[in-house]
Amino acid sequence: MSIESEDRTLTRVIFISFLGLIDAVYLSYLHHLVSAGGGCPTQDLPGLDCGVVLASDQAKLLGIPVAWLGVLGFLMLIILSLDRYLNMDLERTYYNKILLPITGFIGVIFGLYLTYAEAFIIHEWCPFCLIAFGLTLAATFFCITEYGHEVKELINKNGIQEKT
Repeated sequence: MSIESEDRTLTRVIFISFLGLIDAVYLSYLHHLVSAGGGCPTQDLPGLDCGVVLASDQAKLLGIPVAWLGVLGFLMLIILSLDRYLNMDLERTYYNKILLPITGFIGVIFGLYLTYAEAFIIHEWCPFCLIAFGLTLAATFFCITEYGHEVKELINKNGIQEKT
């Protein structure tokens, strides 16, 4: 892994996560708008009513709107990436190389469940949720491509051997 490659990856992750943050903040706004009885911009499109999705039971986890969890996830990706980008020479940012793919992977798992819920439980699609999931997939792809071997080495070093 070269520094130039890592710089490009971190720049991509920061940019994608910033777009995801904007989308997640908008979803949070829509969530509160829908809870107050307002509508959603896609409510008149068949099968694409984000209001139905945001008003569903799956739109909250332990009472917290999942859109706010998206805000938190994208903020974590931005902070970890920016910290690594600005302080690459510091030893403490080594852990960012491990936390970035793990954070992205958690977001992907969560996004998979929410997309499943849209398809098979709610039977409506939220285009803004799908955009957030796509951006999560993209950011995670770049994180795993650049730092996946770091996570693998850490797992192997701590005695968790993979079976071949």
